[in-house]
Amino acid sequence: MGVTRNLLKNAVKSVTTKLMDQVGGKLVANITDTSSDAPDAYYTPKRNRFAEMVAEEASKDSSENTDNGEE
Repeated sequence: MGVTRNLLKNAVKSVTTKLMDQVGGKLVANITDTSSDAPDAYYTPKRNRFAEMVAEEASKDSSENTDNGEE
């Protein structure tokens, strides 16, 4: 009986841990929307600073390329 109890106890503990990792991660990600620069996989941030930075760099690079091409 002791072996069966330990197996069930470990199985329940494992399932609970996995469930809390998945549900808790999504819950915390939705509650603490800090609009960080690195977006989370579970939601779309309110602002996407990384995409803005990439767009700025691309526009700078394109303007530098056109300036260099004119010389």
